[in-house]
Amino acid sequence: MTRFRELRLQKGYTQEAFRKIYNERYNRNYTSAAISMIEHGKRMPELGALIDFADFYDVSLDYLLGRDMPGNQDRQIYRQLRDIMERLDSIRVDEGKSELPVVKEDIEMLGCLLQQSAVLAKRVELEDNAWYRF
Repeated sequence: MTRFRELRLQKGYTQEAFRKIYNERYNRNYTSAAISMIEHGKRMPELGALIDFADFYDVSLDYLLGRDMPGNQDRQIYRQLRDIMERLDSIRVDEGKSELPVVKEDIEMLGCLLQQSAVLAKRVELEDNAWYRF
């Protein structure tokens, strides 16, 4: 079963109901036969329609196309850790204005821990192994 069909079923739409709503919302002219072919992997919609499908179901294109599998979660974790580290670098230690005491050493320690976590996430991604093997 393709993600197109899986997502439609999760939303509780029949093919016909989905087709009507989708065509109306995105100004498309898909037939029931075309939707069926897409759901069975016999036809691939053009890029604009793919974007519309992803928008309709509120998922990424990778997920819609079946590329967002558990191995890609490692890549996402790595990116999220990098984002946190970048935000952490931008924190200004302004004692007295914070509800909790912010100590420069604590921020540096947190940065080191995040960096080590990012290194581990990258190794897991490259080695395609579970994190607990490292």
